[in-house]
Amino acid sequence: MKTFPDVAIPMLRHARKHRSIALCTTEMVGEFARLTTQAVRDGNQPVVQSHLKFMSGLLRVADEKTREYIDVYYVEVLFFGLTHKQKKTAWPWMPANLKQLYVAMWGGA
Repeated sequence: MKTFPDVAIPMLRHARKHRSIALCTTEMVGEFARLTTQAVRDGNQPVVQSHLKFMSGLLRVADEKTREYIDVYYVEVLFFGLTHKQKKTAWPWMPANLKQLYVAMWGGA
């Protein structure tokens, strides 16, 4: 999985903790979702959009297993703990394919 500079350190911590990249993939994807959510909380639109664009592009070419990881470990936890106003602000930034997964799980922003 490609990383961004702001997620590389947390991902490496997870890899060290589990002594394997393979064992911590779900945690890495979850960490990426948490950092996307934090960027929304911080009002950092460029970071949010870069994260969402990356995951949307990955989803477009994903095999079934990767699609499942994106759905369950990224989209399902994305925006957790945000206020309604923060979610409403970020919703237009979300690409359609990620919105589709989010709506399937949560019914909308």
